[in-house]
Amino acid sequence: MTVRTYNIPLLMDEPTYNHWFNLLTSVKLAFNRAIELIVSTDCQLTIVPVHKVCYDILRTEYPSLPSQAVIRIQKEAMAMLKSRKSNRHHGCLPKKHSLSMVLDKRLYSNLSIDGILLSSGIKNKRTHVAFQMYDKANYMFHNYFTMDPTIYIHDGKPYLSVPFEVPEKPVVGDTSIGVDLGERQLFVTSEGKSFSDKVYLGNKRKLRHNKRELQSKGTKSARRKLRKLRRRERNMTDDMCHRAANVLVESTEASVIVMERLKGIKSKTTRTKDGFKRRKHNRRLSQVPMARFQETVRQKAQLSGKRVETVSPEYTSQIDCRTGLRDGERRGRRYVCKDGLVFDADWNAAVNIVIRSKHPVSSNAIPVDGGLVPLTGRSKSTDRLPCKPDITS
Repeated sequence: MTVRTYNIPLLMDEPTYNHWFNLLTSVKLAFNRAIELIVSTDCQLTIVPVHKVCYDILRTEYPSLPSQAVIRIQKEAMAMLKSRKSNRHHGCLPKKHSLSMVLDKRLYSNLSIDGILLSSGIKNKRTHVAFQMYDKANYMFHNYFTMDPTIYIHDGKPYLSVPFEVPEKPVVGDTSIGVDLGERQLFVTSEGKSFSDKVYLGNKRKLRHNKRELQSKGTKSARRKLRKLRRRERNMTDDMCHRAANVLVESTEASVIVMERLKGIKSKTTRTKDGFKRRKHNRRLSQVPMARFQETVRQKAQLSGKRVETVSPEYTSQIDCRTGLRDGERRGRRYVCKDGLVFDADWNAAVNIVIRSKHPVSSNAIPVDGGLVPLTGRSKSTDRLPCKPDITS
């Protein structure tokens, strides 16, 4: 079972909006207060000690919050502090900045395509709130079951984030393709297809330049604009990963997509074979959203009746895919075989990846240099990025 989430604008009247704005503000303040209480008392991060420390104080200081909301806030604060401790984060305490809240049956009912019944601030009375519907959300309501939604306010407008339970399609067949991820091209498949979004890469270079300009100023206004640029960069990257994943899944008939297991790839490749540290290596590699792309492909493959497997990346770029021996030499984007034949290095690596999976290979094409077929999946929205946002402070 896969969960897909869609954000739907809510058509609220003014009294209902004011009620929920005040309620979500209280949720934010109560969460931050719970963090302070847990840390100041140094209590054990389990349900009972946290409940004893927080519940009565939060109910007294924020009487508008229902008891179940307080309990949920306690659990979220406890989970946040556990993650902070396990990741060894130090410094400032985590804080909640957004106005959002996961709903349960005490706060809503009758979630359907026609709208939702939300609490109105009047005891035992709920008000009907309609949706500003669009085609994809309409399709999801007609075909799948919903789960507990999240209500939030963004730019002064209320939204409902609705998760849908989408069943996975069964995998049919056993043929496979290999996928090699890289810095210049996001991916190259063993079938000889590649994807590289040059518009996205150009816009990202502009964003990173503007971020450096803002970082050098250091003013409050510059920091505010820097946060906006970071959100824009994150959204651009997510959009590109979704488009690239769609292109990859739709471009092949194979049932198994084989990728490299890239955990710890930075530390494993940070030095040359002679032991010298590669300058700027980690910074370049961190700009490629490999983990985000792999997770997106895994989600979309499940919905298309396919699956993703991973194999070890060791020496996949240094092995001749025909012989299985490390008797060639990689020279940049080319791989020169022992017999003088020149391969595309990334394509050759993708073939080695699929061979390592032990599944039947979907294509037996030889990865001769210059034979790649570029795939496209660019959206119009990436063309409208301003070249030079205002960085004055």
